[in-house]
Amino acid sequence: MSEWFKNFKSKFKIVIIHPETFEEKGGFNMSKMRITNYIIIYSLVLIALTTCIIFFTPLRELIPGYTDVTLNRRVYNMERRADSIEEVFRREELYIENLKRIIGDEMDPDSLQKISMMSTGDLNLAIKSFEMPRFFAPINGLVTNHFDSNKKHFGVDVVARDETVIKATADGTVIFSEWSYEGGYIIGIQHDKNIISVYKHNASVMCHEGDLVKAGDAIAVLGGGGSTSTGPHLHFELWFKGMALNPEDYISFEGK
Repeated sequence: MSEWFKNFKSKFKIVIIHPETFEEKGGFNMSKMRITNYIIIYSLVLIALTTCIIFFTPLRELIPGYTDVTLNRRVYNMERRADSIEEVFRREELYIENLKRIIGDEMDPDSLQKISMMSTGDLNLAIKSFEMPRFFAPINGLVTNHFDSNKKHFGVDVVARDETVIKATADGTVIFSEWSYEGGYIIGIQHDKNIISVYKHNASVMCHEGDLVKAGDAIAVLGGGGSTSTGPHLHFELWFKGMALNPEDYISFEGK
């Protein structure tokens, strides 16, 4: 054992010579123990660097079989975000479907019965808890057909001169601006206090979905479009939380 240890510590010289002239260019003394120490130190440094890369840099995710410690939390947050987005889309789809039924007069029987049973006094009581917006007359003219929920007529028909400009009844956002077979060009505007105004049988429209309008802004031109129209007039509706309001309770359509 002592002989092996002595041999392990014995030194030898490593010489660097020129390959053609065999001239000695340099050299240095070395031992097996020193070489072993260098190898051990180099291995420890390499292991330390590899460990730092694994724990402190994104390169760790390139190692096969290595899992990001934050992966589960990120997946959980993504699932919660996806559920929230899905819920928002569900509410938006329901809102749009209800809006289409309102604009197209396709109310379900339960809603029709609820509207028919609710008197003007009940509606006034329902909206008494807050101040209603001030409504601007969308058009001045003669009311030829009044509000009657029993006949599924959820608004008023106002006759005026052909090509009269129709104006927004209050500040709001245009949420519907399309042509339909029954209603011609139709505009729906969302106002504060969960109120929607609807304008039907227009000859043309001047705004599009997403536009912001102010009370009194021109939004359409009077016409008689749609299969249910009996002549040039505006069919105007007001809705509060899905309940039809009688526009004549809040707006005077008589011109000067």
